Amino acid sequence: MDIGVPYRRLGPVDIEPALELLRSLTEQDWNTNRIRQELMAASPHRDTTRAIMLKYNWLPYQKPWGMRTMRELVEAWCRQEKVPTEDLLPEIEAETDQGHVNVFPQWARFRDVIGPLVDQATSYLNAPRGIATRVAIVEMVPNGKIAPHVDGQAHAAAAHRLHIPLIAPPGAEYKVDGKKFKMQPGFAYDFNNRKQHSVRNKSPRPRVNILIDFLPNPGAPMQTALPPKFG
Repeated sequence: MDIGVPYRRLGPVDIEPALELLRSLTEQDWNTNRIRQELMAASPHRDTTRAIMLKYNWLPYQKPWGMRTMRELVEAWCRQEKVPTEDLLPEIEAETDQGHVNVFPQWARFRDVIGPLVDQATSYLNAPRGIATRVAIVEMVPNGKIAPHVDGQAHAAAAHRLHIPLIAPPGAEYKVDGKKFKMQPGFAYDFNNRKQHSVRNKSPRPRVNILIDFLPNPGAPMQTALPPKFG
């Protein structure tokens, strides 16, 4: 969302439980659900980040997949990769004008820790009707770089993009609309992804953030019984 400035530091959040959870994560935890990186992430992110995807909104019949639900996409991906579906199939939690909010099985494990952080961060937006449409734990590799880009999809215009830094090496630096800045762990940030932005992690350590998309004024659900060309 274009918030009128490159970023806002919203306020403090309690990240200690999340740091403890982060220390317990294994390579399998990071690699079980690769759908965000292989299918959903924009090209500037693919080679330098990996994520544990917990919630993700899905616009029915969106290009290039043309599928009605995210569940259908996940099933197709599992067949292609020859992996079981039990740990990956999402359930629809809510429906809005920005599509279905899908919850992945991993949310059941992380909800007690990540859920309160989401609530703390989004409370600063004073939007009681709002809904978190995307939630992920995102790691950026050491010495990684995300090239300048603008998030151009309609969802990005409607939803706040929030970051909660958990691990922020001194070399992790953001640039939005020409302004450079760093994020401090223990605070939530509202990030203007509708302006050109980039990230560099000039550090031998990974950078880890919780990423949240928050729709402050969700509209009525889309009609999805048939593809648009038949509607």
